[in-house]
This record gives sequence, structure tokens and C-alpha cells, in this order.
Amino acid sequence: MIVVADASPLIFLVKIRRLGLVHRLLGRDIRVPRAVRNEVLAPGIDPAEEDLLRAFLKTCRIETVRRPRRFATCMSLADNEALTLALRIHADMILCDERAMRVMAEYEGVRPLGTLGLIIKAARRNIVTPSDAKQAVDTLIRSHGLRVGVEVYQAVLTALES
Repeated sequence: MIVVADASPLIFLVKIRRLGLVHRLLGRDIRVPRAVRNEVLAPGIDPAEEDLLRAFLKTCRIETVRRPRRFATCMSLADNEALTLALRIHADMILCDERAMRVMAEYEGVRPLGTLGLIIKAARRNIVTPSDAKQAVDTLIRSHGLRVGVEVYQAVLTALES
């Protein structure tokens, strides 16, 4: 499976020390656009998180995306590069959280999966317990700025209970 990763899932997963879920659940062929790499390693990052991200990125294929397509004005350069790359290489999935990007990916025929979806998948495959998954989601929301609506949060809890 070919997966293109956007910045926010990588940033959120490293904050809860669950970056290893990406390879464990999605395989070894993870592609990261250079703009995404630059975004996750931006100045001011926590040194421990930087070390984990650098180690993870060494296991990924960093891609230069020339002339990325502009999908929506609300999408960043990294978002546009990630979606452009996903389309050019016929990726099976794009790991992303932003709503506009997920909508555009679906419209373009690329299946999106976000941080929460990855955590749910890990719980369903017994890689993490449902309790640990819920704790990870709550930590992301309370301590790391993951924004989700009440309906999404309830859907995550329901998915973790089933």
C-alpha cells in the first residue's frame, strides 16, 4: 500500500508517542512531500519530538513535488503538495486531518485517514487497548490542540466501544 502523509497526523502522533502506528498499520511505503517534512521539523519543535520525527522520516521516502496543484485556497503548501503527490503516484491513501483536504482527497479518489481513524484502527487490531486509545484521543484534545466536534468525538468513542 502506498500512503502519502501530511503534517498534522505526524505531529499529533509524535506528541502521544504513537508514530510507530503509521508503519505498523499502513505498511512501509510512506511518502512524505518535502514541504511536509519541513513543516513537521519547523524551528521551535520539542527536541525529543524532533529526534522521533527525524528517525521516522528516515524510514519514509521524502519526495520533491514540482508545481503542486492548488486545490483550495484554505490548503497550505504542504497540504497541496501532499494531495498532488498522492494523485501523481496513485497512492492508496493519504494520512491527513484537515477537513478541506479530506474532502478534496475523496473528491479526487484518494482515501483519507486521519489521526483519530488511525488510533481507532490500532484499537480494532488490538495494537492498543480501547482504553489507551481513548486516553490518547483525550490527551490530543486536552493537551495538544486537536480540534474535533462533539459529534466526531462521540463517533470515536462509539467506534472504540465496538
